[in-house]
Amino acid sequence: MNIKLWAIASLVGLVGCAEQQNLADPSAAQVQAAEAAYQDLSARNFEQFMQHLDPKLQAYFQENPRVLKKFASAIPKEHIKSKTLMSKRMQSEAEYKVSYEIAYPKNLVQYDVSFDRPNGSTQINNINIQVFGE
Repeated sequence: MNIKLWAIASLVGLVGCAEQQNLADPSAAQVQAAEAAYQDLSARNFEQFMQHLDPKLQAYFQENPRVLKKFASAIPKEHIKSKTLMSKRMQSEAEYKVSYEIAYPKNLVQYDVSFDRPNGSTQINNINIQVFGE
């Protein structure tokens, strides 16, 4: 019984990976929007950063400025060594999540940014930053 469950779980996982691989990469404009937003947040240019966001996310950060400042302060101050597109997936019918791994000398940052769909709007619907390392 356990072997059957493991086999089914493995098959479901493989199908999910195949669907992710078939998903289009973000458009050049979406990549540029994600990079600009990250740079603005890193530099604490909050007004400029907000221009990249969907109105609902703008309203959230206006109501919760501490969250915005927490994200900004988490970003390492060193120069970026490399940036890699790690994954892309549809979280829902209206949320296309792209995850980047950004390497710094002493840290790795996972930068998740969501748009409406591949090759869709350049407005960011959701954002998350996690820092690993020192």
